[in-house]
Amino acid sequence: MPQSRIFGGQVVAQCLMAANQTVASSLAAHSLHGYFLRAGDPSIPIEFDVDPIRDGRSFSTRRVVARQHGEAIFNTSISYHIDEEGVSYSFSMPEIAPPASEADDVFNSHGFATKAGHPNLMELYRIDRQRVTEYRAERQPPVGRSWFRAIGALSNDKAVHQAALVMISDYSLLSTVYYPHTSTNPFKDFMGASLDHVIWFHHQGKMDEWVLYDCDTPRSGGARGLSRGFIWSQDGTLLASTAQESLMRLKRR
Repeated sequence: MPQSRIFGGQVVAQCLMAANQTVASSLAAHSLHGYFLRAGDPSIPIEFDVDPIRDGRSFSTRRVVARQHGEAIFNTSISYHIDEEGVSYSFSMPEIAPPASEADDVFNSHGFATKAGHPNLMELYRIDRQRVTEYRAERQPPVGRSWFRAIGALSNDKAVHQAALVMISDYSLLSTVYYPHTSTNPFKDFMGASLDHVIWFHHQGKMDEWVLYDCDTPRSGGARGLSRGFIWSQDGTLLASTAQESLMRLKRR
């Protein structure tokens, strides 16, 4: 059975790749702010409109609208910056056991599908995962951690690795909003969807090597939940920070 809607991480990554084609090679994306407007239709192509809003001496900005059926399904602004030197500081990476050589058997699980019986999104987009945090039916701290990597060697193109990071960034974030609430199956108990997505790119990373995605939820309420995430390389470098607000509307029985 095909997907009922397009995985958000795919659309965000494609918007970034479309915008990349309109900026100088000396620039790299440092932040991306986007809104999911409509569910994407996986049966037809997506059109990407790139608006070159501004080109400055050290920053450039692009606005990208993804469209299907003549309507916008995703809208994002992406800011680019030249490589500059400066003082630096970072949180320290959580003390987590290093990843094993093999991934979890996620291909035979029912997780990461848009609906029961639909394709497993880990397999569809060729992503490996090792769980650090297991989901439990009872209430648990709103912290979710997993190791991720792209399956197979990627090219040396930095833009490809950045796009793979964008794909990975849309896994795990939404699920942490359910952790503080008792639910044997949040997909049955809640109507959930990503509302927006934000990424700040800090360092270039290799996405065909294991990276730790450390996610938490500071607050949920009003049928929405806020999630944050930090993507770390194994050497403790903070590669990117993320944030997302999600719809988590209780279903009426």
